Amino acid sequence: MSVESQPNKTAAEALEKSAAQGVDGRDRRLATLINTPEWTQFVKVQMFDKPKTWRLVQTLANGEKEEIVFSVQGSLVAKDLPPLVEKPRMNSSKYCYLRQGITISGLGTTTFEDALKSATEVFGAFDRNFREGELESWGPSVGGIDGLEASNRYLTPRRDALGDVGIPFGPGVDPKNILLSMAGEDHIHTEDNEVLYYSRHEDKEGNQVHVSVGPQTFRIGDLVEIQLSFVVVPLKGDKYKMLAVLRSIALLSGQFRQVISAATKPAEAATSTLKRKVRYEERGAVVEGERPGKKGMDIDIGEA
Repeated sequence: MSVESQPNKTAAEALEKSAAQGVDGRDRRLATLINTPEWTQFVKVQMFDKPKTWRLVQTLANGEKEEIVFSVQGSLVAKDLPPLVEKPRMNSSKYCYLRQGITISGLGTTTFEDALKSATEVFGAFDRNFREGELESWGPSVGGIDGLEASNRYLTPRRDALGDVGIPFGPGVDPKNILLSMAGEDHIHTEDNEVLYYSRHEDKEGNQVHVSVGPQTFRIGDLVEIQLSFVVVPLKGDKYKMLAVLRSIALLSGQFRQVISAATKPAEAATSTLKRKVRYEERGAVVEGERPGKKGMDIDIGEA
């Protein structure tokens, strides 16, 4: 049963029912990790160069490395999504720090709490690859609520993207070509920077179907499923930080979004690659905007 077909349920009840059911395909539910004690046997922390990062990977049957992408469902409580309405006033050397991102809450649901516990387990796996105190502490609480924040950079410095191929910005992401002009010769938009946007519904046979939508689709209060990967990046002074990198957002239900009382309110205006599975696999279904999978990135010979 789809989330949209539960009008008499509260947001938390609808969210928990949907999250507990899980999704089809190869994507992994973050909530299940905490109940999989042997997960570190098939998921490893690997260090990569260009840019210098530590990621969770598994080795496929053909020997290729694939980044682990997790899925988690929640209520959208904060967002900073494209398109940009004007070019930000910042030094061009800071363009690589410009990000899009969202924060989701589990509304007190059990499955989301398990997802947060799993994220803490992931942090622990990364932490054991650094000297004590080098990796900054990480916690799921955001603004006084138990939430999960995920974001992704729009641009990558070309010096850190050796061998990567630039890709166009997705539909609705950069309609005014602001980001394209900012990229110039020094930055590039790669598949590692890409965030995909979907709306999920059921077809007549009860199968889940994902349709590509624009980033302007999402509103505070929407129930969504996000896909993310965990990455550790270096900071200054021999310090490191774990980030949740946003890969996709799928709208599950808009029936709980905040009601805008003023009918005349104007439309909202928001301000070597590693193989990973982000797009959903569906039997007999075609998801718009798909591109071939990503090639493996160069791996540092030193162990993380």
